Parts: sequence; structure tokens; C-alpha cells
Amino acid sequence: MIMKILLCTESFSPNISGVATATKNLAQNLIKFGHEAIVLTPGNVRRIHRDSHFKEYEVSRIPSIINPFRKGFRVTFTSKKSIKKILMKLKPDLVHLQDPASIGILVRDAAHELNIPVVITNHFSLEYALSYVKGMTPIVPLLKKGLIDYLVRFYNRCDQIVTPTETFARQVREWGVKTPVRAVSNGIDVEKFLVHFDETELADFRARHQLPNKPIVLYLGRVDKDKSIDVIVRAIPNVVNQVDAHFVIAGNGGEMDNLKKLAMELGVSERISFLGFLDQQNGDFIKMYKSATVFAIPSTIETQSIVTLEALSSRVPVVAADAGALPELVIDGKDGYLIRPGDSVALAKYLVEIIRDKKKQVEMGDYGLTIAMHHQMETAFGEMAKLYQEVIERKRIVS
Repeated sequence: MIMKILLCTESFSPNISGVATATKNLAQNLIKFGHEAIVLTPGNVRRIHRDSHFKEYEVSRIPSIINPFRKGFRVTFTSKKSIKKILMKLKPDLVHLQDPASIGILVRDAAHELNIPVVITNHFSLEYALSYVKGMTPIVPLLKKGLIDYLVRFYNRCDQIVTPTETFARQVREWGVKTPVRAVSNGIDVEKFLVHFDETELADFRARHQLPNKPIVLYLGRVDKDKSIDVIVRAIPNVVNQVDAHFVIAGNGGEMDNLKKLAMELGVSERISFLGFLDQQNGDFIKMYKSATVFAIPSTIETQSIVTLEALSSRVPVVAADAGALPELVIDGKDGYLIRPGDSVALAKYLVEIIRDKKKQVEMGDYGLTIAMHHQMETAFGEMAKLYQEVIERKRIVS
């Protein structure tokens, strides 16, 4: 069955986020396997228009306003009538929402009126929202309850919920959602990270980015408050007092200045490099993983973590927070270690242990690759395509 799928998301290129990456991968795989993909996402002009930068599949930009809470992001600002016209023109077999707000509300309601099935992926972590109000203790329980109530109402008006992991499938069910929920991995192109670079190529990479020839502790991803990257910076003094290592933060975000200031206060500025954004299409992206000795991710908000899958695919051991869905990828003592959220002392301990033990690096790297192989992109997309067909058929029978 050839399908036309409309993917709707608030976060898409040039935004850098897990949602943007997951949406791009879905669109590319739909095309690869003979289906039709259209991405509907905010643009910075006042009219609906097709983005000519995308050749493989159609990307339509709709009117939006600047998101006051996330620098560089935008929020859909248009009418349901306009969205309904788009759906009537495109006639998709199914719409797949990536956000339970803004564009998601408009498309969901318009699709219902036109009897088009609606799937939504829950990329949302309560800890993500609550991480920004940690200092406002009295309102946190009220905010949490309000968010859950909202999500339950939203999801109960969709035909199918998808989560990237079983961890979050269980959580959504525990909220009391009645709509069917299924876990389907976002997937990863493992082969892309199996490429071999010789030492000359990696030395050239380090030289261009002014990285020393030392064991490297890597964090790659968004550099925002909710990612808890300060836990890594606070671990540096303890680590470098025991091993001669260097730390790399690769990515952009609102916490960059605060992290640099913290590194200066701790006297470790020379032990850490802030590389900024590394384009996934650039060879340096994979070389960064290949240059790493260990990957650190202290985030507590991960609904899956594509960057952790990338590290595992590159045979890099991972030290991660024992939170969110990370324990599905990091098996304590096998492909890395899990630490209590916020525990920079434990993070330092395990980073030192891995850096000192080359045999452990190899064994953990090999085990991590077997974990990543379970998330092969073609397998994950095959499950998603099958689910699309089931939802379309289910909607047809009910109608």
C-alpha cells in the first residue's frame, strides 16, 4: 500500500533537536520505500509556501511567530480554516503529529473534520518542562498535574500514540490515556557510524579543532538547561586530578555562556573545548564520535536519545543518568554506567574507570553496538509503516 503521510512538527531544520531529526528520518524513509512524505512546519513569512531547499520531499512552511521561550524556534500562528484548506488540497492518507500543541492542535482538529487518521509521537518529557521551574517548588505539583491532564485530553483525541521507547509507553498509559499506545524506536543508521578512519585522519580532525591527543570525554547535542550539562563540567576537576583527559561539548544552545563561566570558576577552562554545532552531513560529525573515549549524558529528560544511539553505534562507552529512557540503552556495567541524576562525583568515578581501562573500552564498545543494532533504521521504519497501515485501516472500518 502506497501512502501519503503528512508530518507536522514545530521543530524542523534549521532547528537542531531530536524531534527535527526524527521527522527528517521519517520523511527520508517514506520516500526511500516508495511512499510520499510532506512536512508541515513553521516558516518566517506570512504566507504558506514550499521550502525550495528540500528536494527529496516537500516541506511546506506556514505562518508563525517567534517562540519567546526557545531561541531560534518558532510557533505556528495561523487558523484552522487555513490548515483545513491545506489538508483538503493534499489529501493525505494519515497525519503524523510530533507536537501536542500549536500546529498539532490545528492539524488534529482539521483532520478530524475531514475523517483523516491522526497519529502523534510523544516526544514530550515532563522533566523537560519541570526542569525550568525547579526553583519554584510550590507550583511544581500543580504544573505537573496540569500538564498531564492536558496531554491526556490531547492524546485521547488522536487515533494512535507512538513513543520512542517502552519506558514512555508505560508512562503514557499510566497517565490514563485511552488511545492505543505503541513503542517504535526513532531508529538510527548504524552503518553510517561503522566507517573507519585511520589515525592520520583523526589527528587532522583534532588539529583543525585544536583538540589535544588525549582521552576525550564527549557530550554532543543541545546545550540547554534541561540537558544538565553542568554536571559534566563539575566532574572535570575530579577527573583531571586522576587522568590526563580532555572534555568536549559539541552543540549550541542557551547554556553555553553559563557553562563557560562555570568552567572558569572551577579553573578547568583549558581542559574543555566548546566546538559549537557539528553538521551531521559533515565528516567531522562522525570523526568527533570516533575521537571520543567515552560519551557522557547526564540529561534526565530523554524519551530515547538519538545521540546516545550514535555513540553506541560508534562503539563508544556511555555514562548516563539513570533517568528517562536512557536505561533502555545503557545497561549498567555492560556498555557503560548509570549514575544518579546530578551526581558529578559518580560521573567522574566512572569516566576515570573507563579511561584507565582500554580493555573495558573495547568490551563496552562492542556491547553497545549490539544494543544499537536493535534500533536499525530500516527495522524501526518498517514497524512505523506497518502501524500507519493499521491505523488507516482501523479508521476506515470505524468510519
